[in-house]
Amino acid sequence: MYKAFLGWGGVFLFALTLPTLDCVEAKIIESFADIAEKAIPGVVNIRTTSYTEKGSADLDVYKFFLQGRLPNSTTSQSLGSGVMIDRKGFIVTNHHVIKGASSIHVLLANSRKQLLAKVMGSDPKTDLALLYVTPDKTAGSFTALDLGNSDSLRVGDIVLAIGNPFGYAHTVTSGIISAKGRVIGAGPYDNFLQTDAGIHPGNSGGPLLDIRGRVIGINTAVSEKGEGIGFAIPINLVRKIVDDLQKHGKVKRPWLGVVGKNIQPEDDLESNIGVDQNGLFGVIVANLIVEGPAFKAGVKMGDVILSIGDTKISDMNHLQRVLTNLSPHEQIRIKIYRRQAGFMYLTISLEEIPKTEDLPVEKDFF
Repeated sequence: MYKAFLGWGGVFLFALTLPTLDCVEAKIIESFADIAEKAIPGVVNIRTTSYTEKGSADLDVYKFFLQGRLPNSTTSQSLGSGVMIDRKGFIVTNHHVIKGASSIHVLLANSRKQLLAKVMGSDPKTDLALLYVTPDKTAGSFTALDLGNSDSLRVGDIVLAIGNPFGYAHTVTSGIISAKGRVIGAGPYDNFLQTDAGIHPGNSGGPLLDIRGRVIGINTAVSEKGEGIGFAIPINLVRKIVDDLQKHGKVKRPWLGVVGKNIQPEDDLESNIGVDQNGLFGVIVANLIVEGPAFKAGVKMGDVILSIGDTKISDMNHLQRVLTNLSPHEQIRIKIYRRQAGFMYLTISLEEIPKTEDLPVEKDFF
């Protein structure tokens, strides 16, 4: 349990452990300075420049209406943050930070040296991108941050955020993990860490750190409904995405070839199907892609997917997250329920998801 006390000398955080009412152990954390000092060199500021040519739909014609002429091009700039993940020069940031950029420069904390970055790969679905900067003798050696384990986080754990909010380089803020597994409607892989550490425009792509200075998330979004509600992509998801971007320049995702539907109370299912102590669970197969992996394995419309391997499937969002941790060409065993046939197990040979233009336009497609 953590409490904050404001005294004459400043703010002190007391981590209290209460084994009995008679014995109280207290660990005093007087400052986060050591953590910040160690982590700041591994955080970069990202500056992007975008050029919009005459005739482009992105050029704001009305903006130049009163001037009586339209320029051949316009230039816009934006700011963001990034995390150095190894000493070779690889940097993780958000896709939306570098989207549409004509040039990308990163500013190192130690040397204040600005280096040109190359995009190694980008994934809009998880809002992650991998950059690379060539080592420069005049910039000194790169500092890489250690990656933690986001699965081991608990609500209430202390965290720090470092970034470039509103252009204020390498700003450090602190807070706690407010919640885990948040779905905010950002995409099919919503599974955010929620924090009250100060996150603002310019923090995007920067690290969320645990009390040991390890990266446990990439700061990505804030709530429009109020301050003090920020969201970060868990580092365990980031690891897999970055690994694919390094190896292939893209993310290789498996697919089942089904259109899913969450179980609702009004669905006409037997009372003991898709219900446990936590409520409804499972995904109904609303449609199938002919010659898709599930179709080939014998899945039929109306089947209820209850588990993949030993993992019980809570809902469609959970199904998508489980698939994210699997690889194309991997074989999985699923448990389903089929009306008039009962429970059964099927083995599905996953395949790499086809190109977007070859897929049907379905929101709930897996």
